[in-house]
Amino acid sequence: MPETTWPEGVIARYLTVGGATVDLTHRLNFLNPPEPFATAAACSGCPDSEEFSHWVGTGSEWDGTYKEVLDVSQAEERARDWAQSHAEKCRAMPRPDGA
Repeated sequence: MPETTWPEGVIARYLTVGGATVDLTHRLNFLNPPEPFATAAACSGCPDSEEFSHWVGTGSEWDGTYKEVLDVSQAEERARDWAQSHAEKCRAMPRPDGA
């Protein structure tokens, strides 16, 4: 299989059984400079995609201890798990260039 260049911003890539790819990217906010707020996984062969927020809620709203904390590694791990699972079963083929 020939080596190809990944598109800019792709942090991980999974090959589907149909020959398409599932690419992981960071979703950026509009701040200057932009910062990632989520990790997205998108299949190039079918419309399936998922987004995993970098913010995780902890505590309880009932007792006032609820807060959101930044956990990029957990979001990336969940995105990788989703991408791997999708790639193992997706049989959609990538669209030809220019189609």
